Amino acid sequence: MSCRPTTEQDRAAIKAAFRRLLRDAGGQTEAAGATRVGQQALSRYGSPHHASDHVPADVLMDLTMDADNAEVVRTLCRMAGGVFVPLLPARRDAACWPMQLGAMVRSGAEAAESICKALSDDGRISLEEIQDLDIRAKLSVAIEALAVLDGHAQAVETGPEGTGRAADG
Repeated sequence: MSCRPTTEQDRAAIKAAFRRLLRDAGGQTEAAGATRVGQQALSRYGSPHHASDHVPADVLMDLTMDADNAEVVRTLCRMAGGVFVPLLPARRDAACWPMQLGAMVRSGAEAAESICKALSDDGRISLEEIQDLDIRAKLSVAIEALAVLDGHAQAVETGPEGTGRAADG
């Protein structure tokens, strides 16, 4: 038997994220309507008692898109050593900057607050604190918010209709 790169904890985290996705999709019955599989299969994909049953990629994408929730994708990206960065359509108006800057500041502050809380007792951050305070997920959201701002900056750099001339905004 070969050694799998994922751990039992990794696979449990995927199943836990999948269960949260199902809740956001309106539950198993509602979610089944957006996929090619039924309620029983969805139940197995999220169940810790069915350790070898995991959601197929196409079913995951159906639910991710239907519920507008990329939590499982975020979990997989973190496990792969990366971060999920949603690509929003670039808006060329100046109105998007304050709203997205506010989102970035809020998400960065939430991540920083959790890190400070973890450090406050002994100056270190334990595995339990990272998990209990959901530090990795909060950092991912902050990174995503920065990427959205970067997309707005790129749209200004590119200019109208991709001409390369700077646009106002």
